Parts: sequence; structure tokens; C-alpha cells
Amino acid sequence: MTHHLAQSDNRPLNLKRKFKLHEAAIRAGLFACGLLSIFTTLGIILVLGNESIAFFTRDQWVNSNRPILSAMDERTTAFTVKPGKALEAVQASGLIRVGQEVMEVLDFQNNQIDIDVVGSGGGFKHLCASDVDLAELGVKRPLLVHASRPVTQSEIERCRAQGISPIAFRVGVDALAITVSADNDFANELSFAELRQIFGEVDLWSDLRPDWPREPIQLVIPERDSGTLDFFVDAVFAGDASAMLARSPIMSENDNQLAGSIHRNPYSIGFFGYAYYLAHADDLHILALDGVAPSERTVEDGSYALSRPLFIYSDAGIMRAQPQVKDFISFYLANVNDVIVDVGYFQASSEALAKARNQWIRAAGAAELPPVNPAEVSGALIAAGSSTVFPLTERIGEMFVADGYLPRFEVRRGARGENTIAPHKAGVAVEYNDRPTLLEFFTNTSWIPAIGEFGVIPLINATLMTSTIAMLVALPLGIGAAVYLSEYASPRVRSALKPVLEILAGIPTVVYGYFALTFMTPLLRGIFGVEVVNIYNTGSAGIVVGILIIPLISSMSEDALQAVPTALREASYGLGATKLETVTNVVIPAALSGILAAFIVAASRAIGETMIVAIAAGAGPNFSFNPFDSAETMTGHIARISGGDLSYDSIDYNSIFAIGLTLFLMTFILNALSRVIISRFREAY
Repeated sequence: MTHHLAQSDNRPLNLKRKFKLHEAAIRAGLFACGLLSIFTTLGIILVLGNESIAFFTRDQWVNSNRPILSAMDERTTAFTVKPGKALEAVQASGLIRVGQEVMEVLDFQNNQIDIDVVGSGGGFKHLCASDVDLAELGVKRPLLVHASRPVTQSEIERCRAQGISPIAFRVGVDALAITVSADNDFANELSFAELRQIFGEVDLWSDLRPDWPREPIQLVIPERDSGTLDFFVDAVFAGDASAMLARSPIMSENDNQLAGSIHRNPYSIGFFGYAYYLAHADDLHILALDGVAPSERTVEDGSYALSRPLFIYSDAGIMRAQPQVKDFISFYLANVNDVIVDVGYFQASSEALAKARNQWIRAAGAAELPPVNPAEVSGALIAAGSSTVFPLTERIGEMFVADGYLPRFEVRRGARGENTIAPHKAGVAVEYNDRPTLLEFFTNTSWIPAIGEFGVIPLINATLMTSTIAMLVALPLGIGAAVYLSEYASPRVRSALKPVLEILAGIPTVVYGYFALTFMTPLLRGIFGVEVVNIYNTGSAGIVVGILIIPLISSMSEDALQAVPTALREASYGLGATKLETVTNVVIPAALSGILAAFIVAASRAIGETMIVAIAAGAGPNFSFNPFDSAETMTGHIARISGGDLSYDSIDYNSIFAIGLTLFLMTFILNALSRVIISRFREAY
């Protein structure tokens, strides 16, 4: 019998699909969901990108903690502020804000006095060094050297090689104080010969005088670059310090440390400038030499054997090229006799000061020594040298600042429009414009937006640490559970255990967070000690995140193992392999793409976890590789900051979007890597 596919009237069959309303509704709904997910993703990317760009480009005003010191009217274009390190950032910004008025910085003089204690020899070494040597030392050339001895001929020759001719300005007289501890109850005075012995060949106090204790003498002396040491060696040992240095003395360039070392040992003896003895007079006892104690009279008439002149040095070229140096030296010479006794030294003679003033007049090319108004002086002052002269230079510097030598701005008012110009009261904070760079964002190891530190490395480090710990916990347990459920468990056991395991995924993460804080952290502290494990730490947070993602790894891995054809298992058994050999050598390699995909998806989940790390890991960025230290992850920081009182358009507000975009890129890369691995290792059956 023949069957005809055509209708009885020989018309062709109508194979066109009939319209069905419910199918069309389903298709339209699925299409709308797809579009919604695409536009939602694009919207998230646009918001993150836009706010991140704003973070790097928008004006972000930072309080410098430096207020203006005098009221400003609408015509003021120059003003002074308190000194401080933050002014370097102010200078670099180019724009500042006082109140709500934005000003363009035309000139900024960070007027401040930096005084470094490196010893007289160290001061001359820095003054006379080449630019290459200064760069290697990591220091700037001093404009002024304070010295407790005259410059040597060899130092003069080194300076001349750099085009520098040191000029000495005598500023006072010091008496070298020979001191012992206040607990020393036997030594009150020495002869000059005994001084040479005690710092030379004598080892025991009893070797010097039989009635003194049979105890070793501990010498306490300045470092080798010290002018004080140079003067003592010249005066006592005619320039040969070998015997004293062979005694293994305690040495320091810090005279306060020397005084402390002497005070702590009743059998020690040392020397330094008279001012440091006065500062520690309750702890030390000064020794007379040949019956003469240091005083203004004995220093002036030369009867005290260890009196010495004090100097400051500069160069005529430096003084003319850097007028602030010339002005400071003039101020120094005019005021030194008013403060030197209070500091602890003795006044230079009127003849010595007159000579110093004449030296200044010749070096400055002036007719006389004019009065100086520090409020009109601009330019930084860098001094280095003797610890002995340091207190005197420091005191003169304090007077210079008190009289008006302060950081000074020259500005163009109303940089954002003339209508913004307004008077400002004294005390209003100067704010500077700080724009973080991509390089700073990804290389700085501090994240403190309040002071302009924008390094995301601590947040990334804490995120990766918790995620790594989580994967170390979840990977073996998750794959082990998947292998058991897929290959070893009976159908009845599998149907009972798999839902129980997956219940873990349904527990709210905030519960996991408090589980980490109240159970896991005390457990770790009980094992490793409360001194080792902080209450908030990345270790406990990582372990609990690992517990959270075990169901994800086990479920996906078990699905991948179940997808391996039974024929492969049977072939393995037919060749005589055991069940364990079949699982490890056949089933797992065949399901490797799915297992790796599960691993990467779980890693993304761990990186994106918020509540556990926000509760248990810590609430402050901390760049540390110790899992027992507290640290803040990227998600934890976003949760903490966004939950606070953030002003829109503030630095903190913009920063959370930059962190969010970084987190998005990290998870996107991991998911893209997952797709590549799946396609690379997928087995076709």
C-alpha cells in the first residue's frame, strides 16, 4: 500500500509553526532577562569606572593641619603658616584652598631649619663632598656647619676642590666636662697627668690611686667624627688616640646617650660639652682638673685646661647665592651672647665677636652688619655638625622662627573665579589638592586616605591571604567529599549526605563571621597562644571562608566526576585496576576540567566574601604576611567605610569604587581563566 504525504486535494502540507502565546511569552521573558543581565553588568562597570576615574582626577582636598597665622583680607597675596612635613605635599599640589577659596600657588618657600648632628668632622665632610658623594650618602649639602673645633687644613683642601672656602664665625667658648656617675663616691678631681693615664693605659681605678675601688674603668666617648673627640685627643694625647680607642670605649655621636651610659655605671668616665653636663647635672658629677673646675672665670682666663672655642662655618658663595644663610648668621651673631649662658656655654670675648662680624661683612660684601627681620627671610636653612654646638644653634633657630621665619605662600587669589575671593580669619586650615596616581595606588603599602596615602596593596594582600587559606582548607575537603559521594557512597548514603553538605551553603555568612570570631579564633589562640594570635586575624577568617565554600567545590566536582562515562571505569576494572587506582588515574584526570573550574569559581567566591572577613579579619589596612595579625580585606574595607558617615564626593567615598573596580577585575580575570581551563582540559566522550 502506498502512503501519500499530500492532502487528498493534492495541496502541500503546511509545516509552518503555529503561534503559541505561552511559548512567545517565555521567549520574551528569557530575552528580557538576558538584556537585563547585560545592561546591569554594563551599568555596574560604568558606575565603577566613572567613580574610579573621579577618584584619580577629581579635586580631593586634604587638610594639611597647617593654619594660616594671620588674618587675610581680599587683597592679601602672601601669608605664613606653621611649619611641618605636610607642606611638601602642599608645595607639590600647585593649588591650595583656604576656606572655600581656591588659590594658585605662585611661589612657596618652605622656610624651616634642619639641624643634623653628625660631628664637626661629619659636618665638614658633608659641606665639602661632591654631588655624587652627597647622593650616595642620601643627604643635602649643609649651608651652615656648627663645629667645636677649627677646620683642618685637609678639610680646607677638600672644600676648595668643590669651590668652597669655609669661613669661621666664633660664637662662644665651651669647657669640656670630664664627668662620672652621681653614684661614684670616690672621684672628685684629677690631675692632668691622671687624666692622660685614665684614658690611656690604666685599666682599674685602683691602679690610679690605691684607695680607689679595684674595678675596671669604662670609658664613654664621642664618635670618631666628633670635634669634641678631636679636641680632647689633641689636648690630652697630642693627636694620638690609639691608646684610648684600644680600650673598647662606649661611643656615640649623641651626647645625651653618652650621659646616660655614664650615669648607669658608677665606674665609668667620659666627656662632652659643658651644656650636656648641666642638662644631666642630677645624674652626673663633674671632675676638676688640677684643682680647677670649669666656670666663666676659669674659661675666660684659660686656667681650665680643656676650654675650647665654638664656631659656625659657611662660605661666601653660599651666603650670596642663598641670602637666608647670610641673614641667619647675622641674626646668630647679634643674639648669641643673650642666650649662650642659658644654653650652658660661655660668651666669646668682644674681640672674638667683632672679628666674626667683620668676617660676615667681607663675605656678604656689605658695609655693615644690618638688623635682620626673620619675617622677611625666605629659603630653607640646612645645618650639620657638632653635637656640642647643636643646642646653641637650636636655640638661635627657635628665636629666628619665633620672630617670623615661617613657611610662606605667594598666591593668585580666586583661582576658580573672582567671586570666590573672601577674607579669612587667622587659624583657618590650608588644604592641598591631592590626586593619587595609578602607580601609587598599586605600589604604596599604606592605605590611609585621611592623610593622602592611597596604596591598595595592604587590602589586596589581606584579600589574597584569606582566600589562599580558604582554598587550602576547602580544596582537599571539597574534592574528598566529591570523590566519596561520586565513587564510594551508596545511592542511599549519597541522597542523604549531599543535601546535608549543601545546607552549609544556605547558612547566612554573618553567622559564619561570628562563628569565626567566637569559636575559630579562641581555638587558634588556645593552640598557638594569646600572645601570638590576635583577636581579629586573617587566619580564622580564611579557615571559615574555606568551610563556607566546601559545598561549592564538592557539588561542582561531584557533578564533573559523575559526568565521566561508566565505560571508562569498567575498562579500568577490566585491566585489573583497583577502585582507588581507577579513581586517581582515570576518573579524576577525566574530570579535571570540571574540578579546576570548581576551584577557580570557589576562589572567586572566597575573594568576594564580605561578612566573614569584615567581622573576623580586622578593621584596618595592615600590610602583613602573618595570618595571626589583623588585616582588612578589600570587601571588608568597602563594607566598613560605606557603612560609616561618608560625605558624597569625599576621598573615602571615591576610594571604595576604585577598590571595587580592582576587585571586579580580579574576579573577572579568575572567571575568564576558568573558561580557558575548561575549554583546554575538557574531555569529549
